[in-house]
Amino acid sequence: MIRWAAPQLLYLLFAIPVLAVLMLGSEWLKRRSLARLADAALVPRLTDSRSPRLAALKAACMLLGLALVFVAAARPQWGEKLQVVRGRGIDVVVALDASKSMLATDVNPNRLQRSKTEIASLLDNLGTDRVGIVAFAGDAQVMCPLTPDVEAAKLFLDIIEPDNMPKPGTNIQRAIETAAAVFDPADASSKALVLVTDGDNLDGDLAAATRTAIADNIRIYAVGVGTPEGSTIPESGAAGTSYKKDQDDKIVVSRLAERQLLVMARATDGRYFRSESINLDNLVAALDQVHKKSFVGGDYTEYEERYQSFLLAGFILLFSGILISDRRSA
Repeated sequence: MIRWAAPQLLYLLFAIPVLAVLMLGSEWLKRRSLARLADAALVPRLTDSRSPRLAALKAACMLLGLALVFVAAARPQWGEKLQVVRGRGIDVVVALDASKSMLATDVNPNRLQRSKTEIASLLDNLGTDRVGIVAFAGDAQVMCPLTPDVEAAKLFLDIIEPDNMPKPGTNIQRAIETAAAVFDPADASSKALVLVTDGDNLDGDLAAATRTAIADNIRIYAVGVGTPEGSTIPESGAAGTSYKKDQDDKIVVSRLAERQLLVMARATDGRYFRSESINLDNLVAALDQVHKKSFVGGDYTEYEERYQSFLLAGFILLFSGILISDRRSA
């Protein structure tokens, strides 16, 4: 069974009969113009040097050659073989803070959306690494286990929102513990945790979280999202948009708390980046320093490309059509 890698290009074949009609129309117009200029008895003598058969052969070669080129462009494939994905890389788990403080607008459009954009760009640059996604607020949950399919992992970013988290608050300790469970426990290295958060930690013990990462040989690459000056936290309600308040009915200003993030990153031999000035190339380069391992990422079916013969035949016919003369030899 033939499979087409670019089936939409097959629509170009509809241009072939259109061109054939145009060529016939052009030929008819030429004969009509000649009949007007000369007597009907003289027309055969005036055109005796031109061979209708050679002209038809020339047109057929051009049209058929063009049709074969279009078929080749659609990349016909048949014959399959099973391929196993092998490579060298590291396991990267991205833990994204989805607490309400991430809705603060001290970065545009807000901390959470900015984080999603940066994570998507990061995943596009990870190459052969396996990636996993963890979302956390007052608790943490695995959104995507380790996979080499970066595009599949990126799909889970869209559904990470504060309203979708089962428990409000911010618990970085649970984020690190949940991420540690995603990694292969038999792997003594090649593990990196990209922790994307504004640093607010309302419930967890960061010292215990750091000890967990060190014990599991996980390097923490913390990305602080927000500004030291901070911002209010908008809340949508029936009466419109309001701002989060504390127990004393004062408007809360959420600020980037980066000191603990920096401590955790250094303690685990990782690095700290601030979202405002982050250079993805620097983060990718830092992750590239982690010891790489060989892994098998599953298998897939690969189809044999068969466009080459169509393309060769198409070019041969096109050049033949160009070289064939519709004039009779002397």
